[in-house]
Amino acid sequence: MKTLSIRQPWADLIIQGRKTLELRTWTVKHRGPLAIHASQTVEREACLAHGLDPDQMTAGAAIGVVDLVEIIELDAASYEAQRGEHLADEPWSGGPLYGWRLANPQPLPEPLPLRGRMGLFEVTLPGDWKSQQPSQSLPSQASLQSAQADFAKVAVTSSRPPRTPGAGARQFDLHVVPIATSAPGEPAYRLALYQRAVEPPGEQRGLYEPEPPPTHKIAELGGATLRAVADHVMEALRANGYRPTELSLGRREPFSLAEETGVRLGLLFLAVRPITKVERIEVIAQGIRAMTSEEAYYWYSKCTGGPAAERAQRALRVLLAEE
Repeated sequence: MKTLSIRQPWADLIIQGRKTLELRTWTVKHRGPLAIHASQTVEREACLAHGLDPDQMTAGAAIGVVDLVEIIELDAASYEAQRGEHLADEPWSGGPLYGWRLANPQPLPEPLPLRGRMGLFEVTLPGDWKSQQPSQSLPSQASLQSAQADFAKVAVTSSRPPRTPGAGARQFDLHVVPIATSAPGEPAYRLALYQRAVEPPGEQRGLYEPEPPPTHKIAELGGATLRAVADHVMEALRANGYRPTELSLGRREPFSLAEETGVRLGLLFLAVRPITKVERIEVIAQGIRAMTSEEAYYWYSKCTGGPAAERAQRALRVLLAEE
C-alpha cells in the first residue's frame, strides 16, 4: 500500500480524524488508500498544544490508513480559510503548496514498526488489518424513531437529552474530581460527566410534583482508562471553547459542554469504563468519534435508558471492539 511518513503529532491527529488536510509542497497522481507512517520526529510543543503527551507518541511505525480523496493547490486565502482542517499555526509563506484531503481514518490494530522514507513508498500491511476495524451500521429508521420517542418521554423528567439531535444548548457539565493517591504517570484526578435536567414547560408541571434534580451523573473515569481517552476529552473541551491547559487538578468550576459533545463523551465514558486493554479503548473511542449524530443519539438513549442500559452498553462494546 502507498504510504506517507508524517511527523508526530500530525500523524496521530490524522488517524484521530482531527487533521483532514495534509500540507505538502509536491503532488502525486495516487488517489485511494494511503497508509500513515509516524516518523521518528516528535514535535513536543505541537503535541502539548493539541492536548497530547509527547512521551506517549508512537514513532517509527505505520499507525493507520486513510483515503486520499483529492489534492488541491492552496493560495494565501485558501490556506487561511482551511486552518481548521490542516491545523498549521505558521503564517502563509508563499510558493507552491498543496493540500492532500484525507478521509475515513482507520487505526491499525497494532503499530507496524518500519523506517520511513521520502515521498510515497510501498508497505505491506498485515492481511487481517481490515477485519480488526469496528464494523458500524446505521440503525434502521424504525430504531431511530423508537429512540426519538424515548427522548420525548424522558426529556422533561430526567437527565436524557432533548429530542432534537444536534441542539447547541449546554446540557452537560464535566467535573474534575481530585483523588488522594494515583499511580505514577496517571492523572491525580477523575473526571465525572453530569447531565442537566430539562425543565418542562409550566403548563406540564403538576402543582405538587417534586422538583427534578438539577444534574444527574452519567459516568466517571480515572486512572489508566482516563489517560487512554485523554485526547478525546481534550477535543471535547476545545470544541466548547476551552483550552487544554484549563484541565488541571485545581479546577473547581465544571466545564459546560454542548449537547452533542456531552452525548458523545457520555457514550465514550459508559463504553470504556470497565475495559483495561488500551488498544480496545482506542478502537471504541475511534468508533464513537466516527458515528453520525443519529447513531450517537440512538446509542446514548439505549445506554442510559432504564434497566436495559447495561445490556446496551455491552452490545456497543461488542459492536465496536468485540469486547
